[in-house]
Amino acid sequence: MGRNSIIFCCALIVCGAFSMPAASAAAWPDRPIRLVVPYAPGGSTDIVARQYAKFISETLGQSVVVENKPGAATNIGNETVARAEPDGYTFLWGVDTLATNPSVGPVPHIDVQKKLSGVSLVARLPGMVAANPKFPAQNIAQLLSMARQHPGQYTISSASLFLQIALLQKYTHMQLRHIPYKGGAPAATDAVAGQVNMVFANVPVLQALAQSGKLRALVVTSAKRSAALPDVPTLRESGLPNAVFANWYGVFAPKNTPRDIIMKMSALSKKFVDDPGIRNHLEHTGYQLEWSTPQQLDALLKEDTEQTRKFVQQNPDMFKNR
Repeated sequence: MGRNSIIFCCALIVCGAFSMPAASAAAWPDRPIRLVVPYAPGGSTDIVARQYAKFISETLGQSVVVENKPGAATNIGNETVARAEPDGYTFLWGVDTLATNPSVGPVPHIDVQKKLSGVSLVARLPGMVAANPKFPAQNIAQLLSMARQHPGQYTISSASLFLQIALLQKYTHMQLRHIPYKGGAPAATDAVAGQVNMVFANVPVLQALAQSGKLRALVVTSAKRSAALPDVPTLRESGLPNAVFANWYGVFAPKNTPRDIIMKMSALSKKFVDDPGIRNHLEHTGYQLEWSTPQQLDALLKEDTEQTRKFVQQNPDMFKNR
């Protein structure tokens, strides 16, 4: 083979190498997509993720397979996607533990954030405080008054939501006795039974119990009231303008996933969030749908990570029994 032929062949190889990602992206998706959910099947996170997967599948005309990878406070699922091939066929149904685990624990084995790229925010989940019906406080104002007069006397359960309970106490200047549980269901069950005075959980977890009268909803932690329980005030309305915090769901991809695939998935996520039927159903079950660009989700993750780090450093006593 002559020198010119060798150069020509090398040029073809180089051009082919650079064209492969574009070609695969143009054909995307030509096989099933995997959506990793870092929780067990059947919970509130899994339910919404499956609705999202169904919508994406029907829109693309390609299967979207939900793969549940629970464990280590979402680290197992997060790390699964962080280590996956960036080929556009693996995505993470990410939650805000991506931002909080590095400071609150359990700390992931790898720097997950450096190995993920944001696709889009999908929803926020406001927290709610709900009390046993026999508990004397009829509303949040009465709870604030009682708890401040008797620090450490009243108990609140949660699914080991140490950061959220710490934020609640910091914003409200209440000192409650936190009783952590392994899940939201047993935490709520013991509040219904009167084993604890009240429970803190996301609105979807407590909505049915509040609507049936088994628990008394006192307050939500979001910026606006929840459509699921529109009569329940926010902490902001209760004279605490800075007391706004909520969990969130967002879709992430392995770092270096082709940019046009990320943008296509982001656009599909917006269609999901904007769909009237989906929005009406999910917002009336406690979720607050919200879309973002990939850049905005990356910025949210970075900001929440830094805010959590600072909060834990400034309030070490709140996490000493973590």
